[in-house]
This record gives sequence, C-alpha cells and structure tokens, in this order.
Amino acid sequence: MALFLISMAIPLTSAAEEDNSDTQTVMRSSRGAVASLQYFYYLRYNEGLDKFEELYNKSVELGVDEKILELALEYKELAEQEYELAWRFGHPLKGHIQTFIHMRRTYLYLMEAIEILKKAIEEIESV
Repeated sequence: MALFLISMAIPLTSAAEEDNSDTQTVMRSSRGAVASLQYFYYLRYNEGLDKFEELYNKSVELGVDEKILELALEYKELAEQEYELAWRFGHPLKGHIQTFIHMRRTYLYLMEAIEILKKAIEEIESV
C-alpha cells in the first residue's frame, strides 16, 4: 500500500519534459555564472581605477619615461571604451551575455595598464 501512495505522489513526466528541464537548469546556471563573472570584472575594474591613478601619479613623480606612460594611458583608454560598449546593453550587472565580453576586456585592459606602471616603478626604484 505504501508503494502505491508514493507512486501517486511522484509526478510522471515524459523524457522530453525531463530534457527540457535539464536544459533550463543548465541555462539558469550559465546565466548565473556569467552574471557572477560580470560582477567580478565590474568590481575589479572600478577598484582598479583608483590603483591606476595612484600608480600613474607615482610614475610621473619618479620620472617614468613618457612612452611608458603613454602606453599605460592607451590601455586605460581601451578599457574605458570597452566599458562604454558594455553599457550599450544596459547595466553591466544585469547579466546580459552581450555585455560579458566587454566587461572582461575592460578588466584585462586596465590590469595591463596597471602592470605596465608597476614594472616601470619597480625598475626605477631598484636602481
């Protein structure tokens, strides 16, 4: 009798419904992963702006070569352009897949600019 009652409580679904359910679960998980990464890139970019300004000012004070400063500024400008592109699809934290690549590039370009300045500062300070 108990098995009969349990079988009545478990909904019967077709194989197509189960496949669709699995697909929807994967899609929700993928969207969540994309949104999480976009949030990471968004936060890191905004935190990186302060770091860039700090390192840029220190680089100028230490007399880092103009070509190196220009290169760092070029990467920062690329980051800003990508950031603007990301906003074309709405707020970057809304999880739009179109925004993802731009937020990623934004972060990577700014990190490259920061790395250029760090190396230049280390080189001068090691002398």
